Amino acid sequence: MYAWKCWRETRASFIFLLMLSTAPALLITFAPGISEQNGWWHFDRREYLHNPWQTADIVTIQILTSLGACGFLAGLFLGSTAPGSEIEPGTIEYLWTRPRTRSSMTWTHWGVCVAGMLIVALVPIYLAAALLGTLTRTWNMLPIQELLLAPWLMVIVGLPMLGLTTLMTALRRSGKGGLLGTAGVVTVYIVLRQIVIVPLHLNLPTLFAGPVIWLMKFDQLNAAAFPWGSLWRAVFLAAAFPLAAQYLLKRTEV
Repeated sequence: MYAWKCWRETRASFIFLLMLSTAPALLITFAPGISEQNGWWHFDRREYLHNPWQTADIVTIQILTSLGACGFLAGLFLGSTAPGSEIEPGTIEYLWTRPRTRSSMTWTHWGVCVAGMLIVALVPIYLAAALLGTLTRTWNMLPIQELLLAPWLMVIVGLPMLGLTTLMTALRRSGKGGLLGTAGVVTVYIVLRQIVIVPLHLNLPTLFAGPVIWLMKFDQLNAAAFPWGSLWRAVFLAAAFPLAAQYLLKRTEV
C-alpha cells in the first residue's frame, strides 16, 4: 500500500514530466515534413525518403539535445517527494506508526521513482524512434540506434540526482528544501568546475552527465571512447545517496 501512496504523491510530477518530454519529441520528429501551403499546415513524407540518414541524424541530435536532461529533471522532481518531505508538515509521524520500517519506506519510494523515470525516458524517445523508422523506412541506421540507447543512459545518469534529492530532502526535512538543496549543490559544482578548469587547466568530470554527453557528441557508438568512469561513479552514487538518506531517517526524531 505504501507503493500506491508513493505513486499518488509522484503522479502530478510524473504526468508533467511525461508531457514535457513527449511533446517536443513528437514535434521534432514531425518537423522535417511539416510545411505551409495556402495558409494550411501540410505534412509531406517525401522529406524523410529523400535523404533518410541525414534527416534521421538531424532529428536524433535535436531530440537528444532537447531531452538530454530529462533524467536529471525526473530525479529532481520525483526525489523531492521522498519520505523526508513529510517531516516538516508532520505527516511522517503517522507513517512511522505503521508496521513498516523506515528503510523500506526509503527504498519503496526509490523504486517507484525509478519506474517513473524509466517511463518518462522510454516512452517519448522510443515513440520518436518508431515514428522515425516508419517515416524513413529504415530501421538499422545509427541515429535510430542512438535513440534506442539514449533512455537507458539518461536514467542511469539521472539516478544520482534522484538519490541526491532524496538525501537533501531528508536533510532539509521538506520537499522544497530538497529541491533547493540539490539545485544549490549542482550549481556550486558547475561554477567551481568552470573556475578551476580555466585558470588551472584541470579536466574535472561533468558531474554525472558523461554518458549522455558522449551519446550526443559522437557520430558512432564507439565503446572505447565511452566514459566508463562517469558511468560507474553515477551507479555508485545512485546507491550511496539513498543509503545516507536511509541512515538519516533512522536517526530522525520528530
